[in-house]
Amino acid sequence: MPRRLLTVLLLAGGSLPLAQAAPSALGLSCLGCHAPAVNSAAMPALSTLPPATIETALKAARDQPQTGSIMARFAAHLSDEEIAVLAAELGHQSARPK
Repeated sequence: MPRRLLTVLLLAGGSLPLAQAAPSALGLSCLGCHAPAVNSAAMPALSTLPPATIETALKAARDQPQTGSIMARFAAHLSDEEIAVLAAELGHQSARPK
């Protein structure tokens, strides 16, 4: 576990869920293309989408991949449960439980 993340978790008394502490490694990969400052016209910023929309898109990329799709390569080996966790991690803040 990276030191910065470990420090955040320790300061939070270990009660902060990992998904709220920092994006996962795969989540950071997604944000490489889907961060708000990248190109939201071509690739929507994930923080503006509800988790259900992200989950649907990841399952479609996995189950019906388009030729040359980078998303399909990321999603190819993810289970439904892993996709749900990733979508919840990256989805619109207001859609997350507080």
